[in-house]
Amino acid sequence: MIHNSLFKLLKNNSRFFFKYCLGGGVAFLVDLSLLYIFTEYLHLWYIYSATLSFVITAVVNYTIQKYWTFKNDSRQIFRQLTIFISIQILGLILNNILLYCLVEFLGLWYIVGKIIAAGIVLIWNFGAGKAFVFNVHDVDISIAGEIFPPSIGGPATYTYRLARYLLADQISFSVVYYGRLPSSPNDHDLTPFLTRISSRWPLPLKYFFYFLKLFSRSIHAKVIYAQGPVSSGWPALMVSRLLKKKLVVKVVGDYAWEQARLERASRQGVDDWQQGPDPHSHNYWLNLKLNWLNKIERSVVRRADYVIVPSHYLKKIVLGWGADQNKIKVIYNSIFLRDKTDLSRQAAQAQIKISGDLIITVARLLPWKGVDLLIKIMPELLKINPAFKLLIAGGGPEEDNLRQLVKENKLEQQVFVLGSLSQKELAVYYRASAIFALNSGYEGLSHSILDAMDYQLPIIASDIGGNPELVQDDYNGLLVAYNN
Repeated sequence: MIHNSLFKLLKNNSRFFFKYCLGGGVAFLVDLSLLYIFTEYLHLWYIYSATLSFVITAVVNYTIQKYWTFKNDSRQIFRQLTIFISIQILGLILNNILLYCLVEFLGLWYIVGKIIAAGIVLIWNFGAGKAFVFNVHDVDISIAGEIFPPSIGGPATYTYRLARYLLADQISFSVVYYGRLPSSPNDHDLTPFLTRISSRWPLPLKYFFYFLKLFSRSIHAKVIYAQGPVSSGWPALMVSRLLKKKLVVKVVGDYAWEQARLERASRQGVDDWQQGPDPHSHNYWLNLKLNWLNKIERSVVRRADYVIVPSHYLKKIVLGWGADQNKIKVIYNSIFLRDKTDLSRQAAQAQIKISGDLIITVARLLPWKGVDLLIKIMPELLKINPAFKLLIAGGGPEEDNLRQLVKENKLEQQVFVLGSLSQKELAVYYRASAIFALNSGYEGLSHSILDAMDYQLPIIASDIGGNPELVQDDYNGLLVAYNN
């Protein structure tokens, strides 16, 4: 694995590595000459000589690499030199350990040992210097993401579409995100800009590596754009303070409330939660966690340079957290103008092998999404129209419960829990459907409704959150009470 990583690093950066080696070769001659002079003429112990020559050479090497190899025009010379020397110090430690082992244990002449150690340290210095000091892939926007396809949900959809837009407009960017699976092979053109942090890792490690990756990707960025106030926002806030970068945070919901509902520690709706969070769990540590999440998301939005929300409904929530009104910008979510499949409804139904008057709901399967009610009312709907069938697209914590509910109501031939679908697969199901329904107890601004509009489906949605900002009742859809 280490061998493959080193090979990939050198292969993808062969031009820079060649110049780095030439520049480093000059610096190495300086280093070697000083080592010989200090040892043979000043009679210093070779370890002391190596240390002193290494420090002097670091300044020479920095100058060569900055102005010749990477042609870096940053004026933050002191900060760059500090990071460069820090990398060199780590290289020095590695160099001296290797040199000592080669001389003392293998009996090599110290000059030969120095040559071998320097070759190994060279690769370390190149990789770290390119990433942290002379990053030639400067980015305009460092996106601190949360999830990304194939994960599903509004945040994943938004980050994907944003990446697509930036790539199409040739705006430099990078995305760091949490995920169990790598991005789709169909998105190979995005791969160089994506960094996935495995969500399988223990929580402290996950956040630590996320912070390190975001830090390295943000060194040369103009702005850091966090896709939430907690999982991405808190690390982004720390990075922005350390690097003195502008921080923009997008808020699409109340993460503390969502966790309280998922942990069954509260039955409050999101609006009631804003008036006074009341977690009723008997678990002291869970209550402590929820209170801490409340504090984090409020702290992040107060200290961010700007806060973006996708609806005026969410703007009111964020204002209640103490954010500066002048820093909050409402930017509605958009649709991704893709080349949609030209299948007819009949052809699409033939492809998915489900026929009839199909009602589709697309959502992450969470307790407040109200999908269980859609299943429970199907027997009544079938009395009205026996051709009705319900398609449930999406995955999430409630998926197994919903499948069980379908079995209990003996609706296996009328209700289909499809699980997570790719955008390409989902397009066919949209084409096959006759009606879109969203019975959700909370929505910031639904991507699913926007997609349903794009596919020109009749829409029935709950009258909560940002839904009324998209759907005008009895004009471009129907609004109904949640769970009614």
